[in-house]
Amino acid sequence: MIQLAKDNTATPDAYSSGDGSDPVAVSFTLNGTGIPATITASPAADLFVWAEDDTGNIANYTSISVGITGADPGITWELSADGATGWAESIPLADLDVSVTHQAVQIFARATAVNDGSVETANYVTAKITINATENPA
Repeated sequence: MIQLAKDNTATPDAYSSGDGSDPVAVSFTLNGTGIPATITASPAADLFVWAEDDTGNIANYTSISVGITGADPGITWELSADGATGWAESIPLADLDVSVTHQAVQIFARATAVNDGSVETANYVTAKITINATENPA
């Protein structure tokens, strides 16, 4: 199993899978003046891509990528492997060997909004995060 989690523990606190009941959240304050032109949420949300061999038949996960998309015009969601550089809507991750124990990789999510008054305040759709990976048998 590979999933998005809030922590790196033996039994992680996982985010909900697609139902929006437990979303990844960041916050920012817009004044709508255009100064500055965009505002980026700070701090970024820290997340974990958490993987384990939950069947006894998985050796590792390879070709891992994580993508994030939002539905709100004027708001751009991005991910980063280190929280400082490489911000993009999709990032690759290193392979995770789960043959002995669970593995987790910390990543970061942020949102940037235009500050010209075109983005409604306090009414945002949750971003969708997708994890793609190849599951390799033991």
